[in-house]
Amino acid sequence: MEVTVVRGEGRLTVTVAGMIDEEGADRLKETFDQVLGTTLLPVVVLDLRGTQHIGSSGIGKILLFYKNLSIKNSRLEVINLNPGLHELFRELKLDTLFAVSGV
Repeated sequence: MEVTVVRGEGRLTVTVAGMIDEEGADRLKETFDQVLGTTLLPVVVLDLRGTQHIGSSGIGKILLFYKNLSIKNSRLEVINLNPGLHELFRELKLDTLFAVSGV
């Protein structure tokens, strides 16, 4: 799994490519912890364009990240979900917590 973090105009983008399995979820948490330790921008975007699978631990890490961002007054947006992941996020009602969009 490959993760990149880029600061842009008013937003910070975390891009993930690869499967977010148990090991990937741990790597994602490390990245999220680093992001939370920086000066946050109003919007944090999680771009999952290159992600085909997210396990339950990955979903848990995203939810914890969302909670910690909310505490710091930042907003999470998850973008570029493939159709299967987009449906999963909708079934789990994650789209009621933060903005979710497909490719």
